[in-house]
Amino acid sequence: MSKICRSCGKEYKGEFCEHCGYGDPALKTHAADKYKTKTPVRYMTPEQKEEYYEQLKQKQLERRKSGKKARDPKQVRLLIVIAAAVGLLIFGTLFRTGALGIAEKKTDVIEKYFKAINDRDFDKYASCFPREIKNSITSDLKETGYSEKKYMEAYCSDFAAEYGSDFKIYYSLLKTEEMKTYDMTEYKTAYGSVPEISEAYNIVTDVTFEGSEGRETFRMNCYVGRVGRHWKMFNLIYDAGTITPDMEIEGQQEEEDAQPPEE
Repeated sequence: MSKICRSCGKEYKGEFCEHCGYGDPALKTHAADKYKTKTPVRYMTPEQKEEYYEQLKQKQLERRKSGKKARDPKQVRLLIVIAAAVGLLIFGTLFRTGALGIAEKKTDVIEKYFKAINDRDFDKYASCFPREIKNSITSDLKETGYSEKKYMEAYCSDFAAEYGSDFKIYYSLLKTEEMKTYDMTEYKTAYGSVPEISEAYNIVTDVTFEGSEGRETFRMNCYVGRVGRHWKMFNLIYDAGTITPDMEIEGQQEEEDAQPPEE
């Protein structure tokens, strides 16, 4: 028996109108796809709101069945903040220890040391040393009551008197010797504590003082150690003997023995 479609007015014989689809049970499901938009709920029609809330219920039911819980946005933000803080802490630790970042060379601190004297730069000069020595130098500055510039001028006064106030220091690196063992007893006695040193070297260096009043070259042993990610200057000792190109020290006594006897 033919039926008249209530939607388009045409005749149809099946369960639903084959002309416009009226009565098709799947039609509602297909039509619901157009409601899957970002349209605010307040602008939805009653039918759209009913469909929207029904979909929410179905999603919540599916989450419960799968065991997944909806996360609280505040908890998510908190987790992100914690993760970022932990990441920064790890990065900072790796950076301080030298595992990350541009690594310093052991000779950099020697260049920095002599440049600080040439520039009469107190901050740069003090930063060449480990914390204990730096604190001692800073304390000495306060006790003198000098400005940083005047302190450095006083420090350089002997050199200025010898080579001229315009003197500069030049250096050349000759030999690097790793120190497998070293004694920090005197250091601890002088400063109260000892930094953690991961590596230590003696770097033999020719140092030239040159100014308007004169020029002179000395051979010095620069003792440097790695503290954290930085190399620090621990000591600089003038070598009174004559050192041959192969770095064998010939003492002053040997030179005296080589002089011809007086008649």
